[in-house]
Amino acid sequence: MPRAVALFSGGLDSMLAIRLMQEQGFDVEALNIRTIYTCCQAASAQLAAALDVRLTVVSVGDDYLDVIRKPLYGYGRGVNPCIDCRIYMCRMAKRFMEEVGACVVVTGEIAGQRPMSQKKHQLEVIARRSGLDGRLLRPLSARLLPPTVVEQQKVVDREKLYGFHGRGRRKLIELAQTLGLSETPSPSTGCALTEPLFAPRVRDLMRCHPEATRWDFELLSFGRHFRFDPQTKVVVGRDAGDNQTLQWFAGRGDAPAETVLLTPEGFAGPDALVIGRPTEEAVRFAGAMMLRYSRRVDSADMRVRASGGRLISVPHDESAGSVAAL
Repeated sequence: MPRAVALFSGGLDSMLAIRLMQEQGFDVEALNIRTIYTCCQAASAQLAAALDVRLTVVSVGDDYLDVIRKPLYGYGRGVNPCIDCRIYMCRMAKRFMEEVGACVVVTGEIAGQRPMSQKKHQLEVIARRSGLDGRLLRPLSARLLPPTVVEQQKVVDREKLYGFHGRGRRKLIELAQTLGLSETPSPSTGCALTEPLFAPRVRDLMRCHPEATRWDFELLSFGRHFRFDPQTKVVVGRDAGDNQTLQWFAGRGDAPAETVLLTPEGFAGPDALVIGRPTEEAVRFAGAMMLRYSRRVDSADMRVRASGGRLISVPHDESAGSVAAL
C-alpha cells in the first residue's frame, strides 16, 4: 500500500485531502506542525481519529524565528511570511516523508484561496524551494497544477482529483458529504501574524530587540504590551489567566536575565513583567500601569512586590493613562 504524509491543520481542506488519498488506496500519516502562533488546532487529534489516520505533532525549531524576521518572499498585510512559512513546513514534511517511507506529501491548499501564498505560481515556488518539486500534491486543486510524480507514475489517478479554485466553501462542504465526512470544521481565525492589532507588537519587538529569542516572541501572545524606552518593555496581565502565564514566563529558564515580575501588594490588580532594563523609573512606570488596570485602588500611594521580595511604592501617575498599548 503506498504511503502519503499529509500536512494536517484540522481544517476542512486538509481533511478532504486526506480522505481523497484514502479513496485512492493510500495509507496516510497526518503531520500537524505547530508554529509559535498556531491557532484552532485543539481538535486535531479528534479529527485525525475520525479519519482513521495516525497523527504526529511536531513544533517548529528556533530557526523559525528567522522566517518571521527575514522572509525571502516578504510579508502580507500584517507580518505574515506566508510563503516562507509554507516552505519551512513543507521541508519538515519532506524529512518526515523520508522517515516513514512515504512517496508524496499532501496538503489541503487550494489555488487562489489565499492571495499571499496560494496563487498558482506561489504554490509552484513552495514545491520547488521546499525540495518537494514533483512530490507535493494538492488533491483539491491538482487538475489546475502540473502533474506530480505520483500522478505521472499512475500511483494516483489524476482524474479522481479536483480543480477547485478560490475561497468558496459550498462545493467543499458538498464534497465532504459525498466522502462521508460528518464533521465540517468552521474556518479558523487564521495566523495571529496576519492580525492588524497584533502585527505592531511583532514589528516593535524586531525593531527594538533584533536578537529577540523564542521567549520574547511567545510572550507577544499574552497581556498588554507597553514600550517604556527602546531597551525596556512592560507587559501587564489582562486577567487571572494572564497573570499565571506571566509568572510562568518569569520563571522559565530561558527568560532574559534582568526580567522582573511585579505583583500587587494590598490591592486587587494585574501582575506585570519589566523586560530589558529594570531601572527604578521603568519599575515605577510598570507599577503605574498596574494601577491603571486595577479594579480598586483605595489610597494615593500603593506598593508592588518585585521578584525577590522587594516592595516598591508606586504613586498614581496620571500620564500613564495616556500611554497606548502596542
